[in-house]
Amino acid sequence: MSESAFTVRGHGVHSVFEESVRAVDHMPDFTRVSGMRAYRRDVILHVHTMGPFAVARMLAHRGPKLISAHVTPETLAGSIRGSHLVHGLVRRYMRAVFDMADLVLSVSKATTAELEELGVRGPILPMSNAIDERRIQPLLDRRAELRQGYGWDDRPVVLGVGQIQPRKGVEEFVACARSLPHLRFVWVGGMQFGMLSDAREDLTRLRAEAPSNVTFTGLVPREEVFAYCAAADVFFLPSKHETFGLATLEAATAALPLVLTDLPCYQEWLKDAYLHAGTVPEYVTVLRGLEDPSARSRWGALASRTAVRYDSRMLADGLREAYLLAAARHRP
Repeated sequence: MSESAFTVRGHGVHSVFEESVRAVDHMPDFTRVSGMRAYRRDVILHVHTMGPFAVARMLAHRGPKLISAHVTPETLAGSIRGSHLVHGLVRRYMRAVFDMADLVLSVSKATTAELEELGVRGPILPMSNAIDERRIQPLLDRRAELRQGYGWDDRPVVLGVGQIQPRKGVEEFVACARSLPHLRFVWVGGMQFGMLSDAREDLTRLRAEAPSNVTFTGLVPREEVFAYCAAADVFFLPSKHETFGLATLEAATAALPLVLTDLPCYQEWLKDAYLHAGTVPEYVTVLRGLEDPSARSRWGALASRTAVRYDSRMLADGLREAYLLAAARHRP
């Protein structure tokens, strides 16, 4: 279950939840159940969020249960307004929720380190995010059609995907666009948390005053995000914290060259398949280098070859291992 199914969507947690549901539905040895059947002792509960409904569901469940650690206390910094004021309370709450599960799934070594520092007592199983590549790859053959539909000319398109919040590096994205007026910059995503979004007023002003070569699409369906990835030329996300980076994996699956902050989670699964920087001038230099089509092709191929390891088969295999382990560890 994920509370994003009936609350706020358009973020990575909901995307991973959708991918997991699709994977389970294609697994011949598991059956997804709902209603009163879902409360039986032989049913495995997999939770993706940590809100009150998820906690109540975990308390009521009599069978094995596991939770995916998509969010840590550090994730809220630069995401939710005033999160620093309740940081200690958030830490205690998250630790308690994680400890309710028979198994905690960690999407990266960096996340595992955060969970251990948080004091989570239960077993932690490393399990990287993965996506169904079959939802993106067919769109690559429609690249020219998609670009025409968006009204794009031959200028290279630099794509960013994520919520509009300080943590995602939106300000740096716009600053780079000001320095590169001959390129087109497109940011896909909105302020899903409304009045709770951190720096809401500043970021609203940033969008309003952005240069003419920047487009903010707002929140769009996930299939449309895939289409933007297939049509763009470069993926650029100067995010300050990620647990894994699902949007980055989607861009890599679309064979886009990746320009990112050098975060520990990227070092783990991307290795040398991305370009990185840390300041606006450095990002500008990297993006200028990708104006060369051959450079884009080379870095896009590296990203694509890396993404292959995080496909639908890997997701199904990982979930199967996790569910069987949670069932084995469960003590009624």
